[in-house]
Amino acid sequence: MQGLWHRNRKRQREVAALRRELRGIALPCELRRQARELRRLRLELARLLGSARCCARCGVGKPLPHGRWPGGFCCGAETSQLFTRDELAALRGAGTRPADLRPARGPAAGCAFRGPRGCVLPVAHRPSLCVAHICRELARELHQRQQLRAAETLAAALYAARHEFAADLERHELDLLLGAC
Repeated sequence: MQGLWHRNRKRQREVAALRRELRGIALPCELRRQARELRRLRLELARLLGSARCCARCGVGKPLPHGRWPGGFCCGAETSQLFTRDELAALRGAGTRPADLRPARGPAAGCAFRGPRGCVLPVAHRPSLCVAHICRELARELHQRQQLRAAETLAAALYAARHEFAADLERHELDLLLGAC
């Protein structure tokens, strides 16, 4: 039982750190516009993907933490690998508030927001990678549904917009550091 309590404390610390970092992010109008576009692309891609059958089972039987819950193997990643500084800035710029980041309940299994029934975060508050990752199993399922090309096109647009946002954020932070306007 002590191990479970320790893992839940770790999850609480991770989420508290994310919330603190999110509170400290202030973005200019142009970056907020880009962040809203990222959110729009995430939502559009998530609608297209729907409830993919393969995402509900690919982690089953895998080593911990990936195999703890039914669900995607990729959801077993560490929270810090998914919620990077630029992802947090994009989420903040699109309207995510610290209170929107509520951890899952139950034993930890990778990301702090992964629980027995999958991710507890609405798509609007998830990092881009959590929505845009199209593994081989998902690609096969989308191909069978004749949606692979549309999904790949949206995922590529999301990755390109995310890359542009990250570069613009870096320039903005460098300008602040150097005192430029």
